[in-house]
Amino acid sequence: MQDALLTYGELGLGSRLKRLSDLMMREIHVVYDTCNIEFDPYLFPVFNIIIEHQQVTTTTIQEALQYTQPAITQAIKKLSSKKLISHKVDKQDKRKKLFQLTKKGIALHHELIPLWQIIDQQVKWLTEGSANSLTSHLNFFENQLQKKSLSNRILEEYSKLKKQNENN
Repeated sequence: MQDALLTYGELGLGSRLKRLSDLMMREIHVVYDTCNIEFDPYLFPVFNIIIEHQQVTTTTIQEALQYTQPAITQAIKKLSSKKLISHKVDKQDKRKKLFQLTKKGIALHHELIPLWQIIDQQVKWLTEGSANSLTSHLNFFENQLQKKSLSNRILEEYSKLKKQNENN
């Protein structure tokens, strides 16, 4: 059966992007599970903002990501419950909480760095191209993922990197 979303052209663009986003999140989750890394790919943006800023308020996260406050609060709760982040009260404004990585969060970040580099490399390869429209490029992207899943692409490169590091 033909993929109905393909036949909708630009009218199906939002649905295709959502489907692709969901697929990518599932594939990254497979990678984390395979590598025995307990991390939810949906938490990446908030976790990364905390990494970049070292200490950050929810307002700063919201401005940086343009997420809703409830979405940020939910991510903060999940990261806190996993003991990846902690907070302290701002000395100048006692109403503000400053979020930062815990030792466990720092260790996880260091473990994730090489994997994130490979994920970035593989997604760049899939998204670079000279298509004349976004839908044409989505066709290419989706076709490539049908040929070989994103998780397989990432895990193959990660395995190569691990072997290379073992040989050095």
